[in-house]
Amino acid sequence: MIAFALAAAATLASLDASAFDNKACKTFLTGTWDMAVATDSARGAGRIATRASYGANGAFAATVRVEPADLAPTEMALSGSWSAAPGPSTDSCRTDVTVDGHAPVSATLIVLDGNTVRDTNGGVATRVTVTATAP
Repeated sequence: MIAFALAAAATLASLDASAFDNKACKTFLTGTWDMAVATDSARGAGRIATRASYGANGAFAATVRVEPADLAPTEMALSGSWSAAPGPSTDSCRTDVTVDGHAPVSATLIVLDGNTVRDTNGGVATRVTVTATAP
C-alpha cells in the first residue's frame, strides 16, 4: 500500500494541470496539504497556517495555527469529514469539509499542478510529503 501511495505521489508531482482528470478529485486530494494566508489588523501583519489531512475514508483532521501580530500564536485541532467531486471546469474539484459540530463548508479548488491547488479566493495549498522522520 505504501509503495502504491509513493508511486501515485510521484506520478501526481509531474502532473500538468491540462492533463488533470477531475473525475478523480477525491483520489487526487487525499493526503496532507499546507496552506498559509497573511492577515492584517490594526496591530500589524499576521498569518494563519493550516496543515490538513484528507483521508481516503473521508476523515478530515487539521491543525490551525493563528499568528497574530504582537500576540502569542495559538493552535487548534479540527476534525470531521470531507468529500470531493468534479468541479465546474476540467481543472477543478468541488470539496465539502465538515468540521465536527458545524455545517459543511464548500470550496472550488483549481489544480495548478500535481502538488498545488488554489481556491477561488487566491489561497494556495501545497501537498506535503510526510516521512517517518518529518511528519
